[in-house]
Amino acid sequence: MNASNRPANPESLEMAKKRDKKVYITDVAIDKVPLIEYYGFTDEQNRIMQELARNVLVISKESNDSNEVALTCDLGKPDPLHNFGVALGTEHDVDVLSDTLSNHMIVSSKSVAVVLLHNHPSTQTFSLEDVQFFVQHPMLAVIVVVSNQGTVHYMKRDKDFDYDKVVVLFKECIQGLKRNSPGTEVYMATLTFLAKCSEAGLYYR
Repeated sequence: MNASNRPANPESLEMAKKRDKKVYITDVAIDKVPLIEYYGFTDEQNRIMQELARNVLVISKESNDSNEVALTCDLGKPDPLHNFGVALGTEHDVDVLSDTLSNHMIVSSKSVAVVLLHNHPSTQTFSLEDVQFFVQHPMLAVIVVVSNQGTVHYMKRDKDFDYDKVVVLFKECIQGLKRNSPGTEVYMATLTFLAKCSEAGLYYR
């Protein structure tokens, strides 16, 4: 990837250098998970999303050594705070579909209210794998990443979402990356994609 395609934000560069350092979840981080006004969601759905984001960190802290955990939930179902799938992963990834309930909701559901939330022990925002997973599963209404420090980012399809444009943009951003590319290179490619994804109808916050 050419240097001209990368964001020149010094703060982003510094974050990229620190991305591989695992952060252990604290009660303070869980308490600071903010109430986000998700684009197109009701106030009640926003409250549910906040609780689900906290649950991600609680489960990760108490049951998975602060490693990745993914919750899959259908906001259209009754009592979504007590009916969600849970997949436990490693420090660097989680197989969402390894959980039977999550797999059923993502693969079989025709609902537009299925949401996926997961935490990142080191990075602050989405990975390239997260983006691919979201784009390839159109029944997902939103994908959320919660850092182990309690910050929240989400991605949602906008009304002018264009799958072909997303694919083209994704390929442009990863051009030059190899399987053994340094983590900082991969992370900067991700930031470049996120900075431009609105051009293809992806809402990122």
